[in-house]
Amino acid sequence: MTHRKRFKYLAVVMAVAFVAAACGGGEEPAPTTQAPATTQAPATTQAPATTEAAATTEAPTTTQAAMAEPAAVALVVNQRAGDLGPIDDLIEGLEGAEADFGLQTTFIEATDPSTFETTLRNLGNQGTDVVAVTFPPMSEALAAVAPEFPDTRWIHIFGAPLDLPNVVVVGFDYYKGTYLAGLLAGALNTTGKIGFVGGVSIPPLNADYNAFVAAAQTQDPAITGDAAFADSFEDPAKGRELGAALFDSGADILMLDGAATDLGVIQAAEEKGGFVIGGSENYFDSETVIAGVLLYWSTVLYNQIENALSDDYTPGYVGAGVAEGGVDMVINPMFMENGPAEMVEMITAAMPLIDDARDQIRSGELEVPYNPEL
Repeated sequence: MTHRKRFKYLAVVMAVAFVAAACGGGEEPAPTTQAPATTQAPATTQAPATTEAAATTEAPTTTQAAMAEPAAVALVVNQRAGDLGPIDDLIEGLEGAEADFGLQTTFIEATDPSTFETTLRNLGNQGTDVVAVTFPPMSEALAAVAPEFPDTRWIHIFGAPLDLPNVVVVGFDYYKGTYLAGLLAGALNTTGKIGFVGGVSIPPLNADYNAFVAAAQTQDPAITGDAAFADSFEDPAKGRELGAALFDSGADILMLDGAATDLGVIQAAEEKGGFVIGGSENYFDSETVIAGVLLYWSTVLYNQIENALSDDYTPGYVGAGVAEGGVDMVINPMFMENGPAEMVEMITAAMPLIDDARDQIRSGELEVPYNPEL
């Protein structure tokens, strides 16, 4: 596996073992220094040259240059860095914003829920201009602290909607991406069974699994699915165990939705001769990874930091799904070059179906059901 550049910590890292709910991330193209005027979804199955997720209708005018001192921007995550997925991608987004806007940045791992409010309150008391936090477990703390610091602009990545005048919440419809993955898995399936390994069984991940299986069954109604959850987004050993069990039970293709836990599932695929659809382009160097359902974490954070620094700052909820360019299913180009010839041919044959479904999701013609129940 390739390892990505790690962010140089500018704050004391708070790390106590606790795993929070999140989805796998994808490696984004480098964001532009100005937010796009409109939201443009990727045009092909390959990762776009730029991802314009979560853009406002007008490019904000950044006020950073007019500030006497660099703006202070903090990223607080409730999972550990080094996952080759969402956390590492968010760090890249913070790094890009730091470089382009001349920011004073802070990165904090706050993995103990009992520290969430204190961590956010400390940043508010320090006069931090912009604070980005991650994932649903931090929603309650953010809702409690944000009103105390109206001059701080808060960004909640993949969080519950909050109706506060100084908070932007970014939501990802990841299940629409796993629907595209299910179409691919259904077209490739040879055993009548597919599988899914997730971090924690929560409504968004349950919906990811259901969409994956439902799409596969449009190709063959006899296909069955099986879901397994590691109860952790940071347990590759458990991922390896669950992946091996699913392959042994007859599943030939697994959808991964477990952040760092996915690394163990990929290892199981390599050992068992199975295949996976992962959650990050960082996994594409494995010969078992057919494709990835990617979230463009880095670009979304970068754009929302720029929004927060802008005179045209707009709070509220921002959607980032397939239609908005924040989620997509991307074929692994290395697999297409080096994978088994018969599978490459099957993938090529399936691409018009997947491209058509993507277009229908973007136009609204295809409404993928959100089913959070297992």
